[in-house]
Amino acid sequence: MAVKRVLTLLLVLAALAGAVYVLLQGDKLAMKPVSRQAATAPAVINPASVQRIEYKADSYRKVAEDGRLELLVNDAGHIRVRDKQGDFVWNSDPDTGLEPDLKGLWKSNADSPFLVEYVDASKQSTGLQFNTANLNDAKTKTTVAGTEGGAELTFDLQTLGIRFKTEVRLKNGYLEVSVPSGSIVESAGKEVVSVWPFPFFGAVQKQAVQEGYMLVPLQMGAIVPMKDEHQLLSRVSAKIFGNDRAIPGQPGTYTIFPAFGMKRDSHSYLAVIEEGEYTSSVHATPSGLYTSFHWIAPQFVYRNAYFRQTSKLGAGYKTVEKDRSTENRRIRYYFQSGGQADYAGMAADYRGYLKETQGMRQIQSDAKGLPLYLTLYGGAQESGLFAPNFVSATTFGQASSVLKGLHEAGVGPINVMYTGWAKGGDRNVMPDVPPAEKELGGDKGLAALAREAQANGDRVFLQADYTSSRLNGSFVPSRDSLKDINGKVQSGKTMGETEYVNSASVALRLFEDNVSKYEALGIDGMYFRGFGSVYSNFRASDPATRAQAAEDYRKLLKLAKDRLGAAGAAEGNSYIVGSLDFIQQLPMDPSYDLVATKAVPFLPIAIHGMVDYSGMWGNLRDSGKTDWLRSIEYGAVPQYLLTYEDSSELRKTAGSFIYSSKFAEWKDSLAAEYRRWNEALGPVRGTFISGHRELAEGVYETRYANGTAIVVNYNETAYTRNGLTVKPLDFAVTGKEG
Repeated sequence: MAVKRVLTLLLVLAALAGAVYVLLQGDKLAMKPVSRQAATAPAVINPASVQRIEYKADSYRKVAEDGRLELLVNDAGHIRVRDKQGDFVWNSDPDTGLEPDLKGLWKSNADSPFLVEYVDASKQSTGLQFNTANLNDAKTKTTVAGTEGGAELTFDLQTLGIRFKTEVRLKNGYLEVSVPSGSIVESAGKEVVSVWPFPFFGAVQKQAVQEGYMLVPLQMGAIVPMKDEHQLLSRVSAKIFGNDRAIPGQPGTYTIFPAFGMKRDSHSYLAVIEEGEYTSSVHATPSGLYTSFHWIAPQFVYRNAYFRQTSKLGAGYKTVEKDRSTENRRIRYYFQSGGQADYAGMAADYRGYLKETQGMRQIQSDAKGLPLYLTLYGGAQESGLFAPNFVSATTFGQASSVLKGLHEAGVGPINVMYTGWAKGGDRNVMPDVPPAEKELGGDKGLAALAREAQANGDRVFLQADYTSSRLNGSFVPSRDSLKDINGKVQSGKTMGETEYVNSASVALRLFEDNVSKYEALGIDGMYFRGFGSVYSNFRASDPATRAQAAEDYRKLLKLAKDRLGAAGAAEGNSYIVGSLDFIQQLPMDPSYDLVATKAVPFLPIAIHGMVDYSGMWGNLRDSGKTDWLRSIEYGAVPQYLLTYEDSSELRKTAGSFIYSSKFAEWKDSLAAEYRRWNEALGPVRGTFISGHRELAEGVYETRYANGTAIVVNYNETAYTRNGLTVKPLDFAVTGKEG
């Protein structure tokens, strides 16, 4: 009987446990989204009991003025900025009366100084519904308080229980707009997902502008023309610095600088997101989509939407982060007028911003000429019967022969970027440092190459990628690998081996451990791959935001420069551009976006004269002469990737992308191209670009601050104008002054 009672008790306990499990896990078992609930019962707001506030549109009053700008604010919280230099007023409240058919939500949005996206976490439902609120629909109470140089605007969205502040002030000739994170208050179960400050600032209808466009941060810069009919009625949405790998399901775009702008006839502005840029997006909306206005706006994201995985089979649901970002948000608006009111004028202001905030300085003129940036590919492994085989493409001794041959052909100075140099060659991960691959000549051979190159006025940089690792003594996946918001370790397979994503802090630590070994080799610096992407980290022992990750990358680059002399990287993302001595493969391709239809050299104009940058390797271009001319037009330095042996030897290795690189076959054409390149751009290497324009279809002029102008002709026929003739598929240098 005692045994029977015990068994009965165990069965009852098991049943109770099962019931509890079903109650707790029932949604997951049914593969339905789990509802988010507020930690405490939210305050109840009856929207019908809140009275709508009517604001006078003409209640503007001046709150600040300096030598260039005048700032006005009205009772609703709209702003107007008068540019005295161009006597033009930029306003955040477009005249929606110009569009009689505009009604409902989008009229309220266009009339509002903000848009707030939010979720209601208090509702019991099968998922979260994303909502948008504006000034009128949320029955907002605006309070305007004067501050030094401007005003503090408090927006109380009374029907939602959400409140936040926006500060506007004039500073040194520009407008600063900021949203202090500490000013955001949430209640009634409503949670802020994003804020759009002054979304319709500068908005204009197509018929009200003769010449205009919106500048968007795609690649090196692209524009959305205001007069053209777009192929698709869609907007350009650019997430600054692309997607965050730690946030699954997040869309991304190729965006390497946090700025946008608008040109309206002889007036323009540039907006630079200088705080909170890692969690921000830019949206450019053409006329005909939602409203008849062209408008471009920033979106400050406080909670990322992501796919919450609930099983190893991939089931889950879309939700938002539980915790709100605590980063402040801040934008600078620079204004241009007259001849400066275009993307070149915007780029000049961005150049000034980079000089101020990142300490970038002008390159000092070098009588030795334009440097050739030469990537030498050492070698890589291919699969073997029992173990990998190393395939040598350029030994350190052969590298010396390549440099000697190029100098004899009139090329130089040469900055060598050696890739595939370490043990095992090009493995796309942090190399073992040292030793250098013994089949290439080992540490002694590499050190000898560096000494010989330096004696001849050249420099040797070693390539490394500290953003990924394979199992080794320095890297432990359970401790070091990056985790996404679902707690999943980020990894992938490369050449049959598991490759883990490093957090930025781990990348910094690994480089700190190895920098003395690089010093012992006597090299001139490092070239880093992988810094073109910046990820947050949700590992509990090493959490980091994207902003913190970018700061770790800057620390790594500073260490490389302090200890080794110089540092370079790919793509030139703005969070590291001030830490670089050269940029490999700055994006300079045409725009393939159906709305932002034309690429413009915004970023090259901004950084030329302060840092060297290149386009694609000269021997691996997609469009041959066209790509070469584009490099000349945009002020890029020459760059090639060479091997001493035939590249066909690499076809079964990580170097299989190299289809033509043998030095003996490229020597003469490289030398001929370099000579013309140096004649054109050597004298202006350290000179700022002052202007850029299209002279005719397929013909572009780049002007430099010293008076030099370079005209590039992409056409199959000659271009002639005012005594200047440019041959087909060629360029000409003119207008030199000193």
